[in-house]
Amino acid sequence: MEEGKETKGKLTTEPMIQRTTEEERDRLSELPDFVLLHIMNFIDTKDALRTCILSKRWKDLWKHLTTLSFDQSTSLFDERRVVNFNKFVSQVLSCRDGSILLINVRLVIFESIGSQLLNRIMKYAVLHNVQRLTMNIPFFYGKISTYLDPIIFSCQSLTYLELHNISCWPPLELPKSLQLPALKTLRLTRVLFTATNNVCAEPFTTCNLLNTLVLNDFFLHNDAKILFISNSNLSSLKLENLKIRDTFQHKVVLSTPNLSSLTVCIFGASSLSIQPLSSTCNLSCLEEGTIDIATDISHPVLIGWLQVFTNVKILTLSYETLKLILKDLSNLATMGSQPPCFVKLESLKVVTYLFRVISDEEVNKAVEYLLQNSPLIRVLLSKKLYHGSLLNYLGPVLAGLANHNRSQIGPSLEWDHNHQHHKGGL
Repeated sequence: MEEGKETKGKLTTEPMIQRTTEEERDRLSELPDFVLLHIMNFIDTKDALRTCILSKRWKDLWKHLTTLSFDQSTSLFDERRVVNFNKFVSQVLSCRDGSILLINVRLVIFESIGSQLLNRIMKYAVLHNVQRLTMNIPFFYGKISTYLDPIIFSCQSLTYLELHNISCWPPLELPKSLQLPALKTLRLTRVLFTATNNVCAEPFTTCNLLNTLVLNDFFLHNDAKILFISNSNLSSLKLENLKIRDTFQHKVVLSTPNLSSLTVCIFGASSLSIQPLSSTCNLSCLEEGTIDIATDISHPVLIGWLQVFTNVKILTLSYETLKLILKDLSNLATMGSQPPCFVKLESLKVVTYLFRVISDEEVNKAVEYLLQNSPLIRVLLSKKLYHGSLLNYLGPVLAGLANHNRSQIGPSLEWDHNHQHHKGGL
């Protein structure tokens, strides 16, 4: 119909839209199988399997997936849906093409999956040379022998492992030694280490390719007094919630000569449960270090931690850590030991919340104390917005307000000072 032509007593000013053969083509199905499978590997396996109803070509395509992602979050608090979820997982393992390499397995479980099915997944993954495994599972029983087949901890092909025990208690007890020769990245949450000899737990010694290690809320068995992190290849280490429940006899010792990044975080722990941290080597390759203490710890423990960072080039302290140092400075009677000499320090950064005000005087006082035994160096002090999830969204707005009226909002988002440090002041 031509534009503006009258029909049935009505005048239309819009041209008639005619679908051409080109527009009606199914462009997605024209893509080669390997492209479609690449796309399907990024979605949940349940959604990927639903594509089998599209056409005959799609019917068996999902069976060639190299990623299996099972998310039980939609089954929370619904027993019937949990049962259906478990049946679905079992059917996928039975119907998938077993000749296809399995690269990635992801499990997000909030209710019960059953140890039998879980171990079937683990064995299936190992037999198909899985490379990446991520598990968020509530291990209610605490022992590997009770819940999780230890076969996954001797997998020869595994390069990436995330194991998050989302149950509050007990922690998941791991094998004494992890036999993972290809592993490069390891992230563990709420796990329990046991001693391999005498009182020392050494779970990472045989992971010869391990590059990145993240430990969150970990514990030591009663027979272990020391967690010995020994690995000559390790370059990045993050220790979160460095504590032990109901004891102060445990400690963490590092033997990581090639470590380039070290982060230590403590949140909500009793001062009696904080573990001492030390190193058998001087960490001469340490480029970046971060200390974030959101609880009260003793001055000697803090000094012991700082000793580990003596060769760091870039040191980041949280607002809470700085406040802890200032608190110690206000009580000189508790300060029997002095901070170490930071022989390579190039930059000192302070990370704080936008509305937690700390004055120049307080920053300078803490920095002067920290660097009193260090050589003459030029130090960059930065105070930035803490990367919280809510503030990530509000940050740009608050920054604009801060620039418009700093007297009402407080410090700006990014506040840099160059100081020439020397003994006696900044």
